[in-house]
Amino acid sequence: MSKIGDSIKSAADSAKAKTTQSSAAARKKASEALEKSKDAAAAGVEQSKGLARQAKAKTSEGIDKNPLAIVLGGVAIGAIIGALLPHTQRETKMLGKTGKKLNKKARKMAEAAKVAGMNQVDTLGLNGDAVRAQFRELVSKAAVAVKAAGQAAADAAKEKN
Repeated sequence: MSKIGDSIKSAADSAKAKTTQSSAAARKKASEALEKSKDAAAAGVEQSKGLARQAKAKTSEGIDKNPLAIVLGGVAIGAIIGALLPHTQRETKMLGKTGKKLNKKARKMAEAAKVAGMNQVDTLGLNGDAVRAQFRELVSKAAVAVKAAGQAAADAAKEKN
């Protein structure tokens, strides 16, 4: 071969080696970024499980400390179901005004039980706002973790060895 041919072959071999080396380094860094993303996602899952355990514990604790609230909730549900059941013409004839009074009283009791139950739920910190706030916080943390992992992957791809 001529000197020029040898020089071209040598340059091509050198370029091929550098390309292979750079490609391997990029794959390695991308793999590391993927692992960081997996770790961040796993941490998010663990945090979610922890929040679920806390909510379960709070609920159990609330039930243990205030079983009357559960009874009132059951009474309220029963009253609501009873109020929603259809009336027959025979019931209306036989009960007359007394039936209307009972129905009105049952509705008032159901409303009072509903209010008491909602207050108890708020006292335990299990209301919708608290749950939404915890969920927003979890999503925010997961987004930060994913963003950091994505940035690490992008940085790794940009680096040159």
